[in-house]
Amino acid sequence: MYPRDDRQAALLRTAQHLAAGFAERAAEHDREGSFPHENIAAMRDAGYLAIAVPTEYGGAGHSLTAVALAQIALAKGDGSTAVATGMHLMVCGTEGAAHAWPEALRTRIFRDIVEHGALVNNVAAEPELGSPQGGGRPATSLRPDGPGRWRLSGHKTFTTLAPALTYFITYAAVEDGSGDVARVAVHRDRPGIRIEETWDALGMRATGSHDVYFDDVPISDDEFTNRRDPRDRSVAPAAGAAWFPTLIGAASLGVAEAARDYTVHFARTRQPTGAPHPIAKIPAVREQIGRMDAALIAARTLLLATASDWDEHPEARVALGPQVAAAKRLATNAAVEIAEIAMRVVGGVALQRSEPLERYFRDVRSGLVNPPIDARALETIAAAALDGDA
Repeated sequence: MYPRDDRQAALLRTAQHLAAGFAERAAEHDREGSFPHENIAAMRDAGYLAIAVPTEYGGAGHSLTAVALAQIALAKGDGSTAVATGMHLMVCGTEGAAHAWPEALRTRIFRDIVEHGALVNNVAAEPELGSPQGGGRPATSLRPDGPGRWRLSGHKTFTTLAPALTYFITYAAVEDGSGDVARVAVHRDRPGIRIEETWDALGMRATGSHDVYFDDVPISDDEFTNRRDPRDRSVAPAAGAAWFPTLIGAASLGVAEAARDYTVHFARTRQPTGAPHPIAKIPAVREQIGRMDAALIAARTLLLATASDWDEHPEARVALGPQVAAAKRLATNAAVEIAEIAMRVVGGVALQRSEPLERYFRDVRSGLVNPPIDARALETIAAAALDGDA
């Protein structure tokens, strides 16, 4: 089914080549919780960081489908690197489709990505706020500091790529009496930015998702990516709204594929002393491998088909919202199911930290807590069925 053309095939080969190198370092970064700067450098050298930047800004302009396919391959080498890079690619792809930022700012950031390998990510979650998708006003604030000038102060959590980010697209409350909220593109070199290395998680331990503190960071009007009244619900969904859930699903499936491949190899080669054949011949093992592949085929097919629908039918993107939610939900839950089956088939060896399967088992769980979480995905699907036009 994929890749569908030469451009997709070339991008997939690049991702597979990168993934092979990432796999050699993944266990070490996982054990240490260290950030894979060398992986970022390799992607920068390969031009991978610009694959979702539109061609009119000098990028490769790859579709969501092509990027998702590449991210599945990348995650087979290292899930943390795929998730972290996916956040950057999501911003590029979303803004490339939506054109929601001021043109001058979009041009500046995209050219920095293309020419220098800059990294960008949205910085929104806070200790009390949680995810902005739950509503609530951020404690991080933008306060006036003269005409066209502001001061940014606050504390952000789960800032993926923090050790290497060039631009922190930061969600904040505009404290000028308007009640507005805004996002501002804060360059790493600005004074008053402090990164506290707090990321010490169960899985995806090398994403560098640390806490970031802003202390009176100077901001100018031309660094606002957007500003709005949070009470205004008339704003249409972003044209690039599928990028985040699709790339989270892709990373989950890439890790699941790695778990599946490890398990299949184990079953084919594991022959206990006295057994007449490898465990691959045992009916119960064969059934479990069948369950793994059935789940993987279904989830991968829906995810890539949904991405293709999104790419090829922009006029239907609002209607595709429930399908996007369903595809992400299926991908992340199938990944957990596949890793759990793998642990059962492999047995005690799967628990050993010298083997990658226990890392895969932990890493697939991160997709469950990335939006849309299951409850919101199901509500999106139910709302389309129950609350829309007959």
